Amino acid sequence: MRLWLSRQVQRERDLRSAFAWLPIGMMIAIALVFGSGWRPPGWLGPVFAFVSIAGANFGAGRPFVRSAFLLPLGFALGLSASWIELKTTDTVMLSGNATVRISGRVLLREQDDRGRYRYTIQVLATERPHLSRPPERVRVLVSSRHEALAIGARYEGLVRLQPPAGPAFPGGYDFAFMPYFDGTGAFGYSLGPPNPSVEPGTLGVFEHVAKLRLLIGDRIRAVMPDERGAVAAALINGERAGIPDDIEAALRVTGLAHVLSISGFHMALVAGMTMLAVRSSIAAFPSLALRWQARKIAAVAALGITGFYFLLAGDNAATERSFVMIAIMLGAVLVDRPALTLRNVAIAAMVVMLISPHALMTATFQMSFAATAALVGAYGAYSRWSKGVGDDLSPLRTLALVVIGVFVSSLIAGAATAPYAIYHFQRAAPFGLLANVLATPIFSFWIMPLALASVCLMPLGLESLALVPIGWGLDLVFWMAKALAAAFPDYGVGQIGSVSLICFTVCLLLLSFCQSHFRWAAVAPLVLGLLLVPAASRPEFVISEDARDIAVIGEDGRVIDLRKRPNRFVHDQWKRAYQLAPLGRSKDDRKTFECKEQICRAKTRSGLRVAWTDQLEKLGELCDTADIAVVARAPRIESCRSGAKLLTLRTLRRTGAVALERQRGGWALQPSIPQAFEEWNQHRSAPWPERMGGEKPGQKKLKGARPRPSDSGGSDRRDDPAP
Repeated sequence: MRLWLSRQVQRERDLRSAFAWLPIGMMIAIALVFGSGWRPPGWLGPVFAFVSIAGANFGAGRPFVRSAFLLPLGFALGLSASWIELKTTDTVMLSGNATVRISGRVLLREQDDRGRYRYTIQVLATERPHLSRPPERVRVLVSSRHEALAIGARYEGLVRLQPPAGPAFPGGYDFAFMPYFDGTGAFGYSLGPPNPSVEPGTLGVFEHVAKLRLLIGDRIRAVMPDERGAVAAALINGERAGIPDDIEAALRVTGLAHVLSISGFHMALVAGMTMLAVRSSIAAFPSLALRWQARKIAAVAALGITGFYFLLAGDNAATERSFVMIAIMLGAVLVDRPALTLRNVAIAAMVVMLISPHALMTATFQMSFAATAALVGAYGAYSRWSKGVGDDLSPLRTLALVVIGVFVSSLIAGAATAPYAIYHFQRAAPFGLLANVLATPIFSFWIMPLALASVCLMPLGLESLALVPIGWGLDLVFWMAKALAAAFPDYGVGQIGSVSLICFTVCLLLLSFCQSHFRWAAVAPLVLGLLLVPAASRPEFVISEDARDIAVIGEDGRVIDLRKRPNRFVHDQWKRAYQLAPLGRSKDDRKTFECKEQICRAKTRSGLRVAWTDQLEKLGELCDTADIAVVARAPRIESCRSGAKLLTLRTLRRTGAVALERQRGGWALQPSIPQAFEEWNQHRSAPWPERMGGEKPGQKKLKGARPRPSDSGGSDRRDDPAP
């Protein structure tokens, strides 16, 4: 046994697998900081690093001891990176809903499939009222007809703003997390068109890039002014706002939604096509091929093209991570090192976590690196197994291997990302493998090469030569996606829990990074993760943080909604998380609260009485006649003398969405926001409502702009764009 262990350790040492402990240590530290709410002191990271380096030096000559200290060293790096990011990020999040006149500078402009414009605005001033804590950057949807504002133009107009929404249910995704680190402090919509703007002044580098992005999008839509143009724009310049809902839904159901976000798949294709084109061009001239290092020249060209692609795609976290990965692989080519190695995957993960530690907590990071690590690990294992085999295959067998390779790659990537998709989206697409096997060759060998060609042809005005065939390919993809979505819809699978996800992650890391028989140890965390998946359970009722949506849930998953037309965005999340029965096809088929005299009532499956109103004068009656009283207003009273549990916009602002769950000691209300507010939820404890910031001296009140009392605390998301 000792001899066998020694051989396995030696094999891992020969393949330098221990380097993976560095990013794993970083992941542990970052997950503790951002996932558990732990805030370590700033000195702890350097102390861990010092102890780790000292221990590694003490273990000089003993490789196993030195390798063991890589884990705490990575932990130290993760702690320090997290501490620095939290200290340097100070995005001002809007405290509550506000109707306000803003003036600012247009940083980004997008147009959706209904012709509406969405502006990202750098706020320079607020008035009527003057906000006490104005956000520095907001996103505003403008439905009114107006002449589109150019990048860098001044935006002036009346808008309705709200802070990013919290989780829709306890344990759900917090929609304030990413906006906080992206610098966006509020979302909203305009109340009328913005004032006409003069020509923008001097533009910065990134504003010039944004202007170029708009120009490319306009050229694409001029050739394909339909859903094909919208998807082509998403693939080429990252502009996704114009994609119709039905197309996006079909791609999501079939597991093809990843093609809409510029990620590693797109970056790898662009880099590969560039290298192939450059090397082929040099090889066409034998004299140059003998004197020049074609492979390195092609790598430099690919690095430049992918860098431009990254800038063009905009400020997108998934694109950033993909570019880092591609840049490291191309850098390996320049220094005559293998490009597709697990060490490069580990380095890319470390670079991304050092730049943006919070990215570890996002679905895009987890899914992209899970797929990359699994594919590179499988590729390495296959390369070692097949060394020296298949050098003289016939063209037919080579083609068969390519087809099998696409199928197996899709299977591996799908299996690696499935736990994260279920954890974050409570959704499974069991037939996504079939869709990816059919669609991936179309994107790889048809659509993406033509997309690169279309950008190259734009300066000559000949982009239609490439865009028209792209449209044919997209038509085929849309047809397949809609057909498969209708035949094999995805379904909500409930929540799997963070402990199970950690077990699945350990399994993935062992399978991907272990090169010896140690990888069979992955079976243990896999089985443990499956055993720890919690049994399906449903709360008795759940309420949104704006108190506008309540669902009383029965044992069979049937729902009694507060309204006949519940907020579909919120209800869809509840449906997936709690595996609820679908809404009725018509309003008449939906069971709702019984409403009378401005009070709506229902009973939970255990007999608790739930009552709702948006009238303050009904508060006393609610407290006297209900076990749980919900008031969609913001009274200062926070408890009922009758003993009933009182939920108001003021209490929900602190707790976020709330679910009622039966426990051994009775029932309990589970909040979705921790009581100790994390940085991205600190605005919930700020002065509120925002209009309490006061007016500027001598400033007149804006007639008709004062929010209604019932608006002062919640988020009427029926009309607001989803963040």
